[in-house]
Amino acid sequence: MLEAQALLVRDEALHRSLAENLAAGRPLPDAIATAVDGYAAQLEALEDDYLRARAADVREAGRLLLAELTSGGASRLDGLERPSVVVAEELAPADLLSVPPELLLAVVTETGGRQSHAAIVARELGVPAVVAVAGAVAAAGAFAAVDGGEGTVRFSDRLDASAVRARSPQLDLAGLPVRIMANAGSVAAARAAAAAGARGIGLFRTEFLYLGREQAPSEEEQAEVYASVCTALHPHPVLVRTLDAGSDKTLPYLGVAVEPNPALGRRGIRLWLDQPQLHGPQVRALIATAREHTNLQVMLPMVGSRAEVEVARALFTAEAERQRTRLPRLGIMVELPAVAAALDSFAGLIEFASLGTNDLGQYALGADRELSWDAELGEFHPGLLRLIRGAVELGRRIGIEVGVCGEMAGAPAGARFLVGCGVSSLSMAVGSLATVAAALRGSDREDLRRQAEAATAEPDAARARARLSGGLDPRPAPS
Repeated sequence: MLEAQALLVRDEALHRSLAENLAAGRPLPDAIATAVDGYAAQLEALEDDYLRARAADVREAGRLLLAELTSGGASRLDGLERPSVVVAEELAPADLLSVPPELLLAVVTETGGRQSHAAIVARELGVPAVVAVAGAVAAAGAFAAVDGGEGTVRFSDRLDASAVRARSPQLDLAGLPVRIMANAGSVAAARAAAAAGARGIGLFRTEFLYLGREQAPSEEEQAEVYASVCTALHPHPVLVRTLDAGSDKTLPYLGVAVEPNPALGRRGIRLWLDQPQLHGPQVRALIATAREHTNLQVMLPMVGSRAEVEVARALFTAEAERQRTRLPRLGIMVELPAVAAALDSFAGLIEFASLGTNDLGQYALGADRELSWDAELGEFHPGLLRLIRGAVELGRRIGIEVGVCGEMAGAPAGARFLVGCGVSSLSMAVGSLATVAAALRGSDREDLRRQAEAATAEPDAARARARLSGGLDPRPAPS
């Protein structure tokens, strides 16, 4: 997100507008504000909620630019030294990432929405956040009771002991019927996951190292990041996904031609294997990290064939031999229906698989996950449930672990279904850990197995979800 903002301030049209404002005699702050506000106003006039929310990102880019030019403080949270509830008119990703996550007890802002980048970063860091609270700054007292789940905030000048709910700094995720892990896309997010008690990183996205820059990251830069994440989560496993670029995550410095349908084009492992400048440094960095950190595992995205994995495994094996070290456990993301239906064809080649239910769902249902669809075209569609259940069974048949790192894992009903199918782990946003743990605590695997079996027999998504949520009437599913 920060690198995307850096791209915004390099925009030639913005430069021209800024130059015109300066030539007209406007002072620097006014020249920047006028140029940036013009673009923001255009976004705010659009009907699409997501695009309207991007106006705040444009204005934030202008604020950061001005701070850089005037040597002012770029972060609104400069000086925060003790754990606090932060109340502000608005906050940006740069603000939240400028301080250690443990200093952010909660965040309350007057502006923003669920799709705002600050809200997304707060979720990634596991920080309770309530946005769009009108008059929050004026109403703030010495204390605040913030419930991120319910979206409520109560300010007071006195500490209300009855409103304080004691909580451990770490969740107790032991004793559950499955390993609960976290997804992360940065070192800060990984450390937040460790602080929350996650029992590993089930998906570490390496894209953030590659996006929004003029050249691919070096081997040394990558190795430092991977080592930091493995150290933060030790001794729990860290599943590092090799670069998943292509489609909506473009790398301009590659000079790859635009494809007519990039979502079905050269992306994930297809692009990675085709570009030595991508796979070479990453393979070397991952093997170097595995030499010192035994909890590192490697996961290949967007796999479509056994041949792709054979080539990738050969790259890692050759590098491990060159560095005279061990080969880390190697697995694949299951995101294509064809792979889910034929997971047993990878026998003897991989040690684990992870179901990416977001992409698996959109490819199985032909429904772009970035768009709004009726719930019937969602993750509880009976066909998708049967595909997932079948893939887990195929994994069991060939003796590999099958986990899940998609959004489905972070929803109570989805988690119950997946555990009932027999998955080995669930990985989710840090903010979902407590909810999923509560939904699974005390559950019996056999009961969950029966629920999962019943859900796959239902004729539609609504009844399948109700079956898993305990809200379905006792009538049997149609035969």
